[in-house]
Amino acid sequence: MARRSKPHEEELPFVALMDTMTNVVGVLIIVLVMVGIGLARSVNKVLSELPPVTVEEHARVKKIVDDSKPQHDPVKVDQDNLKLEADLKKVTETLQTMDTTKDKQQIKLIDVDDLKKKLDQAKKDRDQRKGEVEKMLADVDKLKQRLDTTPVFVPPPSVVVKLPNPRPMPDQAEIQDFLVYAGRILYINDEQFADLAEAELKRAEPTTALTRETVKGADGKPVMIKDKAGRAAPQRKIVYDAKKLSEYFARVHLGTRDVNVELALVPTSGRIPIKLIPMPNAGETLDQTKNLVSTFQTILKKSKANPKAVIWFHVYKDSLPTYLAIREYADQMGVPVGWDLYGNPWFQKTMPVEYSVPFTPPPPPPGGVPAVSIAPPKTTLD
Repeated sequence: MARRSKPHEEELPFVALMDTMTNVVGVLIIVLVMVGIGLARSVNKVLSELPPVTVEEHARVKKIVDDSKPQHDPVKVDQDNLKLEADLKKVTETLQTMDTTKDKQQIKLIDVDDLKKKLDQAKKDRDQRKGEVEKMLADVDKLKQRLDTTPVFVPPPSVVVKLPNPRPMPDQAEIQDFLVYAGRILYINDEQFADLAEAELKRAEPTTALTRETVKGADGKPVMIKDKAGRAAPQRKIVYDAKKLSEYFARVHLGTRDVNVELALVPTSGRIPIKLIPMPNAGETLDQTKNLVSTFQTILKKSKANPKAVIWFHVYKDSLPTYLAIREYADQMGVPVGWDLYGNPWFQKTMPVEYSVPFTPPPPPPGGVPAVSIAPPKTTLD
């Protein structure tokens, strides 16, 4: 039998290494088994300690989980991000190439402060117009209320007036003026009031006159006129300061208990008119004129005895029936009568030409045709 050969000395370390590795692997397997056993016990313990879950709670938790999942496809989201990055890059390049200076781009920048001022002003204008519109609407409402409460106008009954039968005026007629207004008949002794005004003009002359001169004729000699007493005297011309004269007459009381005399200067004439304004309840009513000693009856009797006398009625628009009644009585007396419609409830008379105020007539238009002067119709009786 052959003798077993002795192992070689170099094989011993390999065997030892194999034993060591086997031991290590064994230990690792044992550790893994122990870890698995411990993990299984822990899982069982956790599961055993969990409360029971109902079907509703499971559905609710599942819904929360489903809702928490991303709604978009990740691939599509990546594509959108890439597209947005490309657009952002393009916009960035465009902005970099744009010259934002005001001079090169000719861009007018908006002045915010100026725009705010304009806006504030527009608001103020709007509020102002709103207030005006509201005021107008309030006025309209007031007018509507006044219109609703205004009685319907009923015109007065018509008045029949006979057409005049023109007759020539007597030579050097002595006219007696009556003002018919407010249903009353007032005798206007205009000569008396003209004398009062003329006397007051002479008293005002030292403080209000601008110029005084004697009127001369073509031969250079003074123009002689007869005064009321029939005496010859040189004609004078006095030009008064209009403002001072008005202030003077405003300070004095001129007239009678029935008539007040006022100055009535107009800017379109150099003549001096006076206004004879009836006082309240001045004159006579129709019933009062029937009295034999009334002023109207007295003037009629004197006029009937004077062949040159003429009764003239100045009729205001509110007193046509009064005029017709008084006119019929005058016709019965056989006194010459004339009448006209008067525009105002007062009488106006112009002072003589020797009393005037400064007045310069406007020049005629260049190249214009001279105005044709038409003489007024002659005053006639009817």
